[in-house]
Amino acid sequence: MTKMLETWRSFLNAFNTACETDDWSPLEPFLTEDVQYRVTGTFMACHINGRDEVIAGFAKSIRGFDRKFDSRQHEPVAVRTYDPDTVSALAWGKYEKAGLPDVRIAAQGYWHFRDDKIVAMTDVWDTTLLENQQALAWLAEHGAGMDASYV
Repeated sequence: MTKMLETWRSFLNAFNTACETDDWSPLEPFLTEDVQYRVTGTFMACHINGRDEVIAGFAKSIRGFDRKFDSRQHEPVAVRTYDPDTVSALAWGKYEKAGLPDVRIAAQGYWHFRDDKIVAMTDVWDTTLLENQQALAWLAEHGAGMDASYV
């Protein structure tokens, strides 16, 4: 396994732990100070610049959406590496809340590296995917008080 892929997997583990603990500081060593995060194709589209701002955006989204559920599961599938500096994966997500139907989502992610750190991340949401259409309908019906936005 390449160093880039090992770093990426460690970043995802740290991210998932931060989602549970709300301690986001373990993400700092994985990100360059000038990291950029872009979300496209959805109502929460944004472009965030800077490590502190990106981490704050992650925390805001997780607190406003993911933590409103009883459980959150994310699994990267279709993982690819592109030399010299890119990892891509499809992120499958499942959210459960007692008394409500489960929510499933899918987003294509790209992570770009510089000097063994992530310098740019992009999440591309395809609202033509059935899972994402159903998630948007779920939000319209059950999402009062939830806010998945990053900014």
